[in-house]
Amino acid sequence: MELTRRQLGTLVGAALLTPYLPARPASAATAWQLMWAPEASSAGLGAFETIEDDRADSHPAGQPHIFAEGNNFRFNMHTVDRDSMTDRQRQEVTGTRNPSGYLQWLKGETWRVTYSMFIPSSLKATTTFTHISQTKMPGTGTLPITVTSLRRVDGVQTIEHKIFEPDILVGRTNLEPLQNKWIDAEYEIKIGDGGAGSVRWVLRDGATTLVDATKTGDTFLGDRVRPKWGIYRSLGDTSGSLQNCYMLLTNMRAYKQVAAVATRLEAENATISQGVVESNHAGFSGTGFVNTDNAAGCYVQWTHTASAAGPATLTIRYANGTTADRPMDITVNGVVVASGLSFGGTGAWTTWASKSVNATLVAGANTVRVTGATANGCPNLDYLEVLV
Repeated sequence: MELTRRQLGTLVGAALLTPYLPARPASAATAWQLMWAPEASSAGLGAFETIEDDRADSHPAGQPHIFAEGNNFRFNMHTVDRDSMTDRQRQEVTGTRNPSGYLQWLKGETWRVTYSMFIPSSLKATTTFTHISQTKMPGTGTLPITVTSLRRVDGVQTIEHKIFEPDILVGRTNLEPLQNKWIDAEYEIKIGDGGAGSVRWVLRDGATTLVDATKTGDTFLGDRVRPKWGIYRSLGDTSGSLQNCYMLLTNMRAYKQVAAVATRLEAENATISQGVVESNHAGFSGTGFVNTDNAAGCYVQWTHTASAAGPATLTIRYANGTTADRPMDITVNGVVVASGLSFGGTGAWTTWASKSVNATLVAGANTVRVTGATANGCPNLDYLEVLV
């Protein structure tokens, strides 16, 4: 009896600032928790769970093929290199490891990885497989779950991402314009069987987004998911593309999607410039709200202490009983994250609304200031909620 991919997996397992966002319901709020952020210059190859550097010892003179070079991870590949399966070549690292141990990516979880990569013109797309990143289940004999590959399509060099079975193309773009420069990759995987799994792949060249695509598919076998990076290619290429080459990776980060934690900071306890605390309009939180002067430059400033650096959603609750907009500038640690953000009329001073912005916080104390941008000043301000 021929084993299915899932049966085989089970057997082996046993062996960038968005200016405006709608407020999210607290019951459904999630956040990305930074779990892994190795610096090559200090962590070295200890950032990974295993190192597959010339595991067949085919080219001792070229060792090490994988090493830290400054703050980059470098993967060298020579035409004489051979894997333990001699029809292919492999120089890869696996997993995400912190000093306390490796991270486990489990069924039902969602993970996001971001990194920058440098693909020189010597690392070419081929007519057979050339993978530069994969996700797999640990163990020997298992097929990939997802792959990022350099593939020739109708003679054109491309970079693509696929859910390996049943061969679902997530996205693809031309490779040659991206060679010999740093490009940015973002990979998100929801780990699940069949329709419960999904993948998002984003590829950027500077400020230009080349691919941002999501596909549903099977992203789980019989054990945890483990990422891999490096050069893994077949020797069966017929285009003459196999050369001595290398690849660089840097700024590698892994985030796990977790339930968000919200911290509410009342406006009446903040630092107030040109304004007073009042309680004459119902519906506010806490003991009151802030009514600023009708003057440009009035502000309310909160201080929030973050346990770790990372992204956050800032939600401002306000009321504007006039028909005139009362835009505000939003700054975090002195940096403007939203300029002239609209806070239009809510219909009455007792009708409260919320508006949110995304920002990045530093570990420790963070100052969040809202400043009236016109002579109308700020709307009445109830609280700031920080969601991380």
